[in-house]
Amino acid sequence: MLTFDFLDARHGDCFLVRWDAERDGQGPEGGHDPGNGRGPDGERVMLVDGGPSPVYRASLQGRLHRLTGPDGDRARPGGQDRDGDPPAHDPPRDGLPPHLDVVCLSHVDDDHAGGLVRLFRDMRQAQHDGEALPYDVDALWFNSVEELVDRHVPGLSASVHPLLEHAAASEAAVTASYNQGRDIRDAAVALRLDGNAPFGGPLTEGAEATLHDLDVTVVAPDEGALAELAEKWHEARRRGDPEVISAAYADDSVPNLSSIVLLLRHADGTALLTGDARGDHVLAGLRALDLLDDAAPFHVDLLKLPHHGSERNVEPDFFERIRADHYVISADGVRHHHPGEDTLRWLVESRAPEDEYVVHLTNHIPFAEEALAELRADRAFEVEVRGPADQALVITMGDRP
Repeated sequence: MLTFDFLDARHGDCFLVRWDAERDGQGPEGGHDPGNGRGPDGERVMLVDGGPSPVYRASLQGRLHRLTGPDGDRARPGGQDRDGDPPAHDPPRDGLPPHLDVVCLSHVDDDHAGGLVRLFRDMRQAQHDGEALPYDVDALWFNSVEELVDRHVPGLSASVHPLLEHAAASEAAVTASYNQGRDIRDAAVALRLDGNAPFGGPLTEGAEATLHDLDVTVVAPDEGALAELAEKWHEARRRGDPEVISAAYADDSVPNLSSIVLLLRHADGTALLTGDARGDHVLAGLRALDLLDDAAPFHVDLLKLPHHGSERNVEPDFFERIRADHYVISADGVRHHHPGEDTLRWLVESRAPEDEYVVHLTNHIPFAEEALAELRADRAFEVEVRGPADQALVITMGDRP
């Protein structure tokens, strides 16, 4: 089983990846797994991004607490309800908290990081109060922007920090991203989370790991994107002007350059999770890994569209080169005009009229649904929208489009 729970993340991203693992007692690198209430065939869980801050209380917190059954065991495939959701339970009698094998932050931007800041604050508050932690988290996957730029110019981040602190007084975008990244990094240290385990360093193009039967390949960021990122910081130091970075934060170029793109491969399916990365960076990463050539498009079962379907991040050839059975757009159409109508048109026009696939929307977005309805004329694809009463849009690999 490989299942994705896309929550109502408003204008951001927040979703769970759940999968079966059959190797008894194996950790991420084949080491012993102490169990934590799991059987040898237990379900594993990865949380990717947390949406903007309000998403944690509104939907993520409740969804996480549905991962634990009445005996402390996490939900099994056989115990799902008819919608594929983990069944709702009362709090576990033995007090075991929901277990997350990995929390992955694709990049530091409020619509991805805000909810995770709240989650880790709850954990640190419980730690401070001497109470049981509300979640059992094994590892945090997160690329600190400072760590990334220091890979190219050692010590660069420390020399730019005073400029950023000065800019923070007037630049809300810098304040939010800089402080959220710092909060998450500090929380990982305080909670003794395995940082980027089992990768052993920043998640960059070509890094690979196997996490309980789930093969993970990092497609981006690549060295070119990191060099561009470092140049922004280097220019700020050279000019003594924090506006160089704050302007880049404002148009999303700095955080998006560092966005982690993951290719997940499991016995039951594949998925490409693109964060807010640029489409050309995703394609370049696939080519560098010999996963994409001119002979045929690269196919995955599920593609999460970059940057909530913004036409600023993709061009028509992105969809010509990558095909999927399930296309997921995490957006609400309110804060930004996402997804773009051009993006939807490029997606549909890249496929033959007889192709069967599903375009999934995490929220009711009238202009997007109207555009898709027009594009569906004489075509075989379907559209699925998360219902307002549904906690998550659930997609299980193997379900026919």
